[in-house]
Amino acid sequence: MKLQPFPFSVLLLCLALAAGCADKSNPETPNNGLAKDSTSTHSPEGEAASLDTLLTQYDPPGRVVWQKPEIVIQKMGDLSNQVVADLGAGSGFFSRRLAQLAKKVIAIEVDPRFIHFMDSIKLVELKPEYQRRFETRLATPGNSNLRPGEAGIVLIVNTYIYIQDRVPYMKNLLSVLPEGGKVIIVDFKKKRIPISYPPASIRLELYEVENELLAAGFSDFTSDDCSLDYQYIIVAEK
Repeated sequence: MKLQPFPFSVLLLCLALAAGCADKSNPETPNNGLAKDSTSTHSPEGEAASLDTLLTQYDPPGRVVWQKPEIVIQKMGDLSNQVVADLGAGSGFFSRRLAQLAKKVIAIEVDPRFIHFMDSIKLVELKPEYQRRFETRLATPGNSNLRPGEAGIVLIVNTYIYIQDRVPYMKNLLSVLPEGGKVIIVDFKKKRIPISYPPASIRLELYEVENELLAAGFSDFTSDDCSLDYQYIIVAEK
């Protein structure tokens, strides 16, 4: 699924809208660094990152080439009657594509700036019929805010390594999945690749993720470290 590009001026408008909404937040609210079900909202130097910096990190030029979203989405099977939760949705890179295929997509983020950005950009990129399928949801670091049985598929792209207390978190995610529900994890291989973010020091080996899924109670999963050049894909089923 290939989205049509939108004018750069519109992107700047969306950034301005998101930044304006973010400025209304309480300035005394502490930022706890690495988010548990989203990527970091801090720069490598530890300072709070701006929205445009985060967008550059999450959606660098050429991402669609190496991310190969069509391959990841194929792993989900027929989505026409599925509700998909995009956990750590960021800019909505996958959510905007899934909204055109699935019954509904829930784009979950812990950073309200991304919520505002996605709410703005979907109005630009998506037809009204797809906009209605696209729900954004603000979560907390320790809770995805998914209701039991609400989503049959949970997609976690470039986010798993940032979840703190991952085993308990995945246990909770397993508990809200319906029988036959799936979690799909896509993250970067811990090897030399021509992508510097996230740094190799915080990436996880494939076997480490597999071990954590086993500890969380997932017993039926398959791993694929060949389809994507820089990332592995794990499909775990309840």
